Amino acid sequence: MPVTRSRQIKADLALLLMTLIWGSTFVMVKDAVSAYPVFPFLAIRFAMATAVLLIVGFKRLRTLTWRKLGAGIVVGLALFAGYSFQTIGLRYTSASKAGFITGLSVILVPLLSMLFYKHKLAKTTLIGVVLAVLGLAALTLDEQANINSGDLIVLGCALAYALHIISIGAFAPRMDPLLLSVIQLATVAVASTAASFITGVGFPAPTGQVWFATAFTGLLATALAFGVQTAAQRFTTPTHTALIFVAEPVFAAIFGVLFAGDQLTARVLAGGILIVLGMIISEVNWNGRTAYIISRFLAPHYVSIPIIFVMAFIETKPWYHALIWAVGVCLLALPIPLLLLQRELRIGRISDWYLRNRHERLLPVPVISVLMAVLLPLIALIVLRGPRLLIMLLSGAAAVSIANLLITLRWKISQHVASAAYAAGALVGVIGLGATPALALVPIVAWARIKLGAHTPAQTILGGLMGFLIAIVCLKAFLII
Repeated sequence: MPVTRSRQIKADLALLLMTLIWGSTFVMVKDAVSAYPVFPFLAIRFAMATAVLLIVGFKRLRTLTWRKLGAGIVVGLALFAGYSFQTIGLRYTSASKAGFITGLSVILVPLLSMLFYKHKLAKTTLIGVVLAVLGLAALTLDEQANINSGDLIVLGCALAYALHIISIGAFAPRMDPLLLSVIQLATVAVASTAASFITGVGFPAPTGQVWFATAFTGLLATALAFGVQTAAQRFTTPTHTALIFVAEPVFAAIFGVLFAGDQLTARVLAGGILIVLGMIISEVNWNGRTAYIISRFLAPHYVSIPIIFVMAFIETKPWYHALIWAVGVCLLALPIPLLLLQRELRIGRISDWYLRNRHERLLPVPVISVLMAVLLPLIALIVLRGPRLLIMLLSGAAAVSIANLLITLRWKISQHVASAAYAAGALVGVIGLGATPALALVPIVAWARIKLGAHTPAQTILGGLMGFLIAIVCLKAFLII
């Protein structure tokens, strides 16, 4: 069946739905195993999943050989170790932290591949590993540099999952994927049953909550998920799949906060973001297309929207007042300037959307568009006595835009990088430690602009310095720092 754009989108959405289901299971499993033994829980869960897959793929057992059985058992034991560590660890740590730490398996795979198969470690993977390790340290270490036992156990889960991924990579190309899934799930069910009796806990009568959790995780998060993943990956790329799976710890954190009362402190938030960022950096193919996507979607007008909403919601209560202010600022700042620039592009007065040509930046319509985008909402906020943080944000944005226009009279710097640096600096100044991972956007945007030939390294560095300097001045002027 040919891979079309629509099929790829549907496959990506199906995989995203699976990551949402996986993310939701952290809270559910944590609640279930707080009052029910771990290994019986896993035995019931994986017995259900195995039964479902057997109904679908019973005929595949005819092709089973001792070699295939051995391969499935090896993969299944790695999966058993991963789920055991994760489920036990959830007794002693939060669902949010467990989700982020489990996501480290994405980072560990290339490291283990280098160890076992002598694969070369890419520079971007190394950067991702460094960020993930920093995130892990922020997430798990307390002020005395001690690590929570639950976090350490879940780290064992990440290692086991990485081994599971590598073992699948070794055996799956030579096996029917459904048959391999049946064997590995059955292995987990059998191993969990054996562990239940070896540890002496047996099989206590499950409560209604436990039955619901085992059914949900066994049928939806295991049997259905394996089937959907196998089907969907035929129509999307491995990179898409890996990046979509990055969302799992994010969903785990969201469900943990909403339903388990997890507290996302500055350290937890910073650590989680660093781990996710490390996962993304290690998986992305850093080529010209990636540079184009980054340059397009981290352009100043796109960066400004989430920053405006964050600043509005930090200061303004109730939430719907913050929403009104944020939407009002966006409506004043973006539609008319963007329509003016689009018109100039259509009639050929400017050569590209991002105004890489220095002389085109100084044409009347681009200058008016830039000034309208920052001055109209700023004047409205001052007249209407809007939120102080929004006034600060727009004041700095106006300073960045005007300074860039003045510099453009003789030279040019990267407005993309300047805007990213200003936004990241303002976020860190207002939010604190939890926002420090936002600073990583600056070198990423700088790389994209250099990769596309839009700016030289010197122009991106000076753009970043100008953005950070204006952020510091605005924060001090508004007594934020």
